[in-house]
Amino acid sequence: MSRDFSRKTDESTLTTLCPRCLDAFRNARGIRVRRADPRQTIKEPCTYCQTRFGFDYYIQPTSPKTTYFKKGRFDDESECA
Repeated sequence: MSRDFSRKTDESTLTTLCPRCLDAFRNARGIRVRRADPRQTIKEPCTYCQTRFGFDYYIQPTSPKTTYFKKGRFDDESECA
């Protein structure tokens, strides 16, 4: 069984992230973060903070099925009163 990613990824989602910015993306809902090249050894400047160094990652939105949606109506004030 091969673990290679067979689908073509969008190169526009390629971003360099330092460990601190990577942690912020991993804690966000609805975003999937995946390492572009696991064998990359040379770090590059972070795209967001531009102060620390990190590796290349693909940042992609997750499918709507796995995203949490709160159910209920909050625009009707008569139910709240």
